[in-house]
Amino acid sequence: MEPVSTYTAEDRQRWRQALLAKGRDVATKLEEVLAGKDVKLSEIELRMVDDVKEPLDKKLRRFLDLLMARLKVVDHPRFGFDNEKGEFVPAAALNEVPWLELEP
Repeated sequence: MEPVSTYTAEDRQRWRQALLAKGRDVATKLEEVLAGKDVKLSEIELRMVDDVKEPLDKKLRRFLDLLMARLKVVDHPRFGFDNEKGEFVPAAALNEVPWLELEP
């Protein structure tokens, strides 16, 4: 039997707000890149898997797409489920990075 999420409505609201805030940060950095400014990604702590060498604007757009995709599924019952471990990520960990690339 698969574990059931113990996340509360308050958890999900907190993650929604975090995703939106990070989206604003990324969108601002993207605007700066498109305006030709020198941008340091370390300022916004992307914390994402990044095997691909790509232009900064594409990287920021990819991360913005990830954030928006996670925002759409934050209320899904399997949000935060780690298939490899067979359990939900602890709420405290999702507080740090709610954009982890997990199910759904």
